[in-house]
Amino acid sequence: MQKVFIEKLASFMPTDAHPKPDVSFVPMLTRRRLSYVSRMVVLVSEQVSRDKDGNKFPPCKVTFASQFGEITQQLKISETLIDTGMVSPAHFSLSVFNASVANASILESNTAGYSAVFSGKDAFVTGLTDSLAALEIEEFDSRTFIFADELIPETYAPVAGVPYPNAVCALALRLTKEESKVDPSLKHIDVASQLSLLKMLRNNFDTAAEQAIAFLCAIDSLRS
Repeated sequence: MQKVFIEKLASFMPTDAHPKPDVSFVPMLTRRRLSYVSRMVVLVSEQVSRDKDGNKFPPCKVTFASQFGEITQQLKISETLIDTGMVSPAHFSLSVFNASVANASILESNTAGYSAVFSGKDAFVTGLTDSLAALEIEEFDSRTFIFADELIPETYAPVAGVPYPNAVCALALRLTKEESKVDPSLKHIDVASQLSLLKMLRNNFDTAAEQAIAFLCAIDSLRS
């Protein structure tokens, strides 16, 4: 298997100082419609779409993965349906699983295409596996992998099957087969090996977001 490198990496995890992703670069009318998870995805997607000088990379295909997707939006839709018996088509379109990556693609005018991966608590490793497999078989040199999960609504906490509050994070990796494009501090990192380690340790994690955070910690510790 050809080695795959991390050309650019971006992440967001809420803190007391920065509880919300800063998407002030998004036009206000669009920004108002974005859910929390969509804001996270739009932010990290934008950050890995530019080089260190702020120039846009050529568009590439995207793999998006999430354990819960637009779960908060979905709850709002369900509550409205119960209360009124009706669902707004516009609101419904923002509640589907791939809404966040669709918003990011539209805002970046990325017409290369994307796939959305849902595999429960294995969503992170499955999505990253999909990205590496695509780079192995396709002629393209680059692909972006995006993972994101927001805090599930407390209403779902008793039935979600995960500890509450759950881990929250977004991560974007612009992956490439071209070693010459890679940041020197990331050049020696073997993405496939880190993925294999995560798969071996999968039973140690309750959620896909915990896997994503563990991957981030491993990459940070390996940076030269």
